[in-house]
Amino acid sequence: MNERIVSPASGADDPELPSPPAVTDIRHTLREQSRNAFAHAEPRLGPTVPAAVRRWKLWLLTVCGIYPTIVLLGLATNPVLEDLYLPVRLAVLVPAAAAAMVWQINARLQRHFGAWLTR
Repeated sequence: MNERIVSPASGADDPELPSPPAVTDIRHTLREQSRNAFAHAEPRLGPTVPAAVRRWKLWLLTVCGIYPTIVLLGLATNPVLEDLYLPVRLAVLVPAAAAAMVWQINARLQRHFGAWLTR
């Protein structure tokens, strides 16, 4: 009943187990490895963090893109949808306009006005 419990990590009581390195040695080794990694790293091209987009400019760009989209879709679908109630017509127009904005118009507008958006 007089057994001694030894933590396997310590290794201090067992001469066959190697003793762990000191914490300061590990910190020193990691610090040297990180210095070497940064010294031999290739320089990055371009900005690493994208510039912040001005929200009011993005809003203005979206309005300029969505207004003509809704007008053109409304004119194109008016002969087919004119007998329907306004909420039903909008239920057809809004998803079509949103799809056009997301997959076509916004991408092109942001590509063209991208520098202006971040100034």
